[in-house]
Amino acid sequence: DITEFQANCDQMAKAMSHPTILFQAKTQDGREVLVDDYREAYWWLRDNTPEDARIMAWWDYGYQITAIANRTTIADGNTWNHEHIALLGRALTSPLKEGHRIARHMADYVLLWTGGGGDD
Repeated sequence: DITEFQANCDQMAKAMSHPTILFQAKTQDGREVLVDDYREAYWWLRDNTPEDARIMAWWDYGYQITAIANRTTIADGNTWNHEHIALLGRALTSPLKEGHRIARHMADYVLLWTGGGGDD
């Protein structure tokens, strides 16, 4: 139905045009909580790593790492080098020893988001 499609498109456009690193969630017992994990992690990087530290994370988080943590990131939304992104992806998805072998030449720290309800 076109009306339902239109409503879904409108809802998606609003959600995607207002990205946020804070969001509300409900616990299993129904309590509402504020999820602040992203901002807390960026503050941890800012407060606990050297100013010249290179942070590896998937490219989606590059701008946030730069802006909030004030640290250099290995990739962000403007990384056009496909081989660089592929190597980053390989480091983040390989078995631990192989991933470390790749990452240790590219970055000082690795930031991973796991176990959540996102698309990563």
